[in-house]
Amino acid sequence: MPLGLPTAHRLARLNYAPRALAFGYTFLVLWTLVAERGGSTWTLVLGALQFLVYPHLAYLHACIARDSKRAELRNLLADALMLGGWAAQVHFALWPTFGILAAVSLNSAASGGFRKLFRTAGLFALGAIGWGAFSGYRFHPDTGPVVSVLSGVGIVGYISYIGQLLFDQNTRLLRTRNALRKSEEQFRFIAEHAGDLVAVLDPLRLIRYASASHARYFKSDSYEPGKSWLELVHPEDREQVRQFLDLFATASTRERVHLRMLASSGACPVMECQGNTVWDDTQNVQMVVLILRDVEERVRTDIERQLSSVSQVAQRGSVLPSTPSALRG
Repeated sequence: MPLGLPTAHRLARLNYAPRALAFGYTFLVLWTLVAERGGSTWTLVLGALQFLVYPHLAYLHACIARDSKRAELRNLLADALMLGGWAAQVHFALWPTFGILAAVSLNSAASGGFRKLFRTAGLFALGAIGWGAFSGYRFHPDTGPVVSVLSGVGIVGYISYIGQLLFDQNTRLLRTRNALRKSEEQFRFIAEHAGDLVAVLDPLRLIRYASASHARYFKSDSYEPGKSWLELVHPEDREQVRQFLDLFATASTRERVHLRMLASSGACPVMECQGNTVWDDTQNVQMVVLILRDVEERVRTDIERQLSSVSQVAQRGSVLPSTPSALRG
């Protein structure tokens, strides 16, 4: 796009390269057809204006128009009308006519469905009828082998090129949908643990984000972005944490681990940690979302309950049954 021009609508940008390439190739077919049939030089001059200059003027029109999308839709209709005239100009040569008709039909169907397709077909017929009435109707469908081969290659090439564009567009849509799905999963995962500590780590285990709830346990500078999250873990539990985080490098896991953390108060609260992995398009770990919940009170209660059970068992075992008096002495 020339410097200083407004940005055209996405539809115009998407159509610019295919239109310029297809029209340029059509001029090659036209030049070959004129050479084969001995046509006039004026046909080539008009063809150069139509197929080599017009695509850029059409894009310029879409850039400077107030409604860029509507301007590009009008360009597509103008394509059909003018190419219909060229079908009459080449005396309805079968291969070139069906080539340009297939191109404008594909463009119109892709941008507006069957409704746009039928309108385009009508304009193509109108252009052929109008120019044929002006220049005189002549029907010469036969073409030589060179023109036929060039037209066939052009049809297949253009359809393949548009197919590749549609594939790229569908791929981007699929990536967007997957990104939205991952975002929803992460939102649900975090929302279900809204009252807990939330930490987002990069693949190097550095903190990207830490929820404000960290302030209940740690100094504010200890969980800033870029700091190592392992520094918040008790040294004796760090190797266990490394093994736990390594699980996220190959697959998502629902495993949980109990860790001792280094609180700013000097205490070492026990927290239950679970995580969720975020993957990129190449299936590499992009980040890991960790949820930590203070379970020290629960752990203490479980330990006390276990100790109480062990004590009761020990007491029962130390009391021997009494010996009946009939068996004494």
